[in-house]
Amino acid sequence: MSITVQSQTHRPAFVGRWGPAQRQRALALVTLVAGAVIVVMTYFPLIFVVSNSLKSGQNIFTNGVFSLFTQFDYHNYAVAWSGIDGPLLNTVIVAGLSIVIGVTAATLGAYAFSQLRFRGKNLLFLACVCLLFVPWTLTLIPLFLTVQKLHLFNTWWALILPYAATAQPLLIVIFRGFFEQIPGELLQSARLDGCSERQVLTRIVAPLSRPILFTGAILITINVWGDYLWPTIVIQNPHITTISAGMIQFVDSFGLNVSEGGAVFAAYVIVTMPMFLLVGFSMRYFVSGLTEGALKL
Repeated sequence: MSITVQSQTHRPAFVGRWGPAQRQRALALVTLVAGAVIVVMTYFPLIFVVSNSLKSGQNIFTNGVFSLFTQFDYHNYAVAWSGIDGPLLNTVIVAGLSIVIGVTAATLGAYAFSQLRFRGKNLLFLACVCLLFVPWTLTLIPLFLTVQKLHLFNTWWALILPYAATAQPLLIVIFRGFFEQIPGELLQSARLDGCSERQVLTRIVAPLSRPILFTGAILITINVWGDYLWPTIVIQNPHITTISAGMIQFVDSFGLNVSEGGAVFAAYVIVTMPMFLLVGFSMRYFVSGLTEGALKL
């Protein structure tokens, strides 16, 4: 006769407390904390700059940049605007003309790659895609020599034409993907009604492609607004420089004068807010354009 001994194991009391609901709440709490940390890290630089732009220079020098408000000095914005209004206007003009030329050229090229048939089309498009892998800094010397040969130094065209040209590979790729999603029957019916390719592009394709065209305009604007290296190379006249180089000139104009430290922060706010508002209010259209313009291989 065999005797079976059953061992009784005792589970700790706290083991049964972590059920699916508790784990889900813990995961939600961790996600909330991580999201809060990311939001604080994202917006802290902006809050830091805005707060210091409202302080007097003496307050910043005495109490430091992390001190609390003792008084609001709105005069900082008047001083900052008087120093960067010219470069800011120049940037708007350069960005506007770069958008017109760059988006128009990319639209024509993408339409040809997506709707027209010609020999070597796939090879040319592959070459266009390969240009996306070339760092922009490697094109500085060819661009510099081209601008020199065309005698465009110290002119807006030394900025506008390179900005429009360097945007072509990316814009053509995303525009082509969007144009290929337009129903071919719609375009073919327009051709049967007597529309030329130019009319098909201007009357059908372009109106239907407003989200992706707007996306291309945003990409060019961000590139123009944030570029510092190229304007300092080809523009020596401070009256026609763009905002990135103009900001450096504005900061250098004060030297070691700490009494205008608030004006420097105010200038940073003025320069940053247009891009912040542009991306913030157009993010839905920007993401929609990139998503609908995804390349189909």
